[in-house]
Formats: sequence, structure tokens, C-alpha cells
Amino acid sequence: MAGIRQTRSPDAVPGPLPQAHLADTTVWSKVRPRPLLAGWFNEEVRSGRIATCDIVVRELLRSARNSQAFVSQSRLLALLPGCPIAAAEWARGHEVQQLLAAQGQHRGIPPADLLIAAAAESAQVPLLHYDHDFDLIAEVTGQPVRWLLPAGTLP
Repeated sequence: MAGIRQTRSPDAVPGPLPQAHLADTTVWSKVRPRPLLAGWFNEEVRSGRIATCDIVVRELLRSARNSQAFVSQSRLLALLPGCPIAAAEWARGHEVQQLLAAQGQHRGIPPADLLIAAAAESAQVPLLHYDHDFDLIAEVTGQPVRWLLPAGTLP
């Protein structure tokens, strides 16, 4: 039914990831306040199945409470597998934005999301997210994306 939000137990967690995934900032923000989901995520990190990229790191570091926390978080994030963002990923982001424009869907997609998706695509890893924008991007790129939990299950 339209307008009805799906609900899941607050204890819902995904199964193990089958391979490394680039985790978008939306994933980090959704797992933090949920202890069981955070436990699942931390295990995925320890198992080497969570990757990041420069833009996600920059977004995450915005939440550092002070300089010490910034340095500590920077060091921890640097331990994760990385998906580089270089000239090729900037060019791919532009190309994907143009493909979305051809469908009239480019205006709602933030440039950061285009670069995050391009980094995952270039590194040949699926993108783990909780944001419909990545589904729109995947419609034109064909790259693998995975919702953290089904859309609408988390506030």
C-alpha cells in the first residue's frame, strides 16, 4: 500500500557480505545508533568487507568532535580498503550525470554520490547504501548496488 512504511525489528541485520563493498556514508550513519546493526557492521569491517573512498572519509570526518577525534578517526579509516577517486572517476561521474540528464534525473543526484558510485564501479566492488540515488545511478551504469536493509525499514 502506498504511504505505508515497512517496519522491521530493531534487531534486524543483514547477512554477511559475500565480498568487499564500498559503504556509502548513509550506511555509517544508519548503523551507529543501532547496537546490533553496528555489531554486524563492525564484524564486516574486521573481516575486510567494508571499503571506503576519499569522499566518504571526508563526510565521516565532519562528525569528529575535536582535533584528537579527527586524527584518531582518520587513522582508523585509513586502515580500510580504499577505492581511489582520480581523474578517471571524475570523468565517469560526469558521464553518468550526462546519462541521468538524458532521462531528466540528474538534478536530484548530489555530485558526491556520482563520485562514490564511480569509485565503487572502478574498483569493481558493489556499493552498499541506504539511499535511492544509488539505485538511479545503477540503472544507467549497471553496477552492483545493495541496500543495507530494504528501503523504508530504517528511519
